[in-house]
Amino acid sequence: MSFHKNVKNLIENYGSDVTIKRNDTQVHTKAFIQPLRYKSKVSNDISITMGGFSDGRYYLYIGSAENEFIRADDAIILCNGKKYTVHTSDRFELYDKVLYVWAVLKPYKSLRSDDFETN
Repeated sequence: MSFHKNVKNLIENYGSDVTIKRNDTQVHTKAFIQPLRYKSKVSNDISITMGGFSDGRYYLYIGSAENEFIRADDAIILCNGKKYTVHTSDRFELYDKVLYVWAVLKPYKSLRSDDFETN
């Protein structure tokens, strides 16, 4: 079995259930999503906003090569009851073939009408 198939099998067998929403389409897949760690410390940068708590942490996404993100997607990732948006992403290639896709995710924050009011 090739190294590429081994990585794909690891993601499919041990990854979390993930739904990727892009415009009017949804893809159900598997991926790893973990808090991004900085120098052995978890970034607990939680702040309070007008609408409530805002988790300021970023998350690392590792998923199959078939689900690449592009900036125009405005993709929303759903996993374990949480929503994320893609901050940045890229492919990891080995021997000129995509091994997996990685992305830095941030918690999803929907815009509400009261976010624009000044009083």
